[in-house]
Amino acid sequence: MARGQTGHSTTRWSGPAVAHVITALALMAMLAAPVRAQDASAALTGNWQGTYTCAQGKTGLTLTIDRQEGSTFSGVFQFYPLRENITVPEGCFTVSGRIRSGGAFDIAGSAWIKRPAGYITVDLHGRVGQGGTNMSGTVETPGYGRLCSRFDLTRTTTKPSIDNACRIDAPAVSFAPQSPGISLAAAP
Repeated sequence: MARGQTGHSTTRWSGPAVAHVITALALMAMLAAPVRAQDASAALTGNWQGTYTCAQGKTGLTLTIDRQEGSTFSGVFQFYPLRENITVPEGCFTVSGRIRSGGAFDIAGSAWIKRPAGYITVDLHGRVGQGGTNMSGTVETPGYGRLCSRFDLTRTTTKPSIDNACRIDAPAVSFAPQSPGISLAAAP
């Protein structure tokens, strides 16, 4: 080592070397950007069919997500009887939700469209599976304790058979008794 040198070497970057490093960094940034965007706005729009389990037993479920803007979405939760549980009435309510990172989502029950007596809306907390063709998670009943367990849904390309009363553009109908007698209420 020559007198006055500290033993540290310095590398001088030439023009082409700097350009290669900058290009590599730019490529890494571009490749990472779609992953973050996909997490925030994974496409949930469409029809999802399957089951969920609550106090009434295993129940058929069609979840239709018809509006999505970025990571927020809305739709209709329709439930109905299955062959193994024919006593479940049909009903439906609107839902709204948000997508979190990694394919996780939260869905909150909103307004009743068709409400059977004694039923409450439920919330879903889950995750979209690899490939975006299924979703599963837990069913919750805020304020009512643990009445439900889980749901499992598969994306379907067939148009679901939805009761006309459960269409999002149909007037809301309630079958829940509001007094000792049963009354029907409709809202425009």
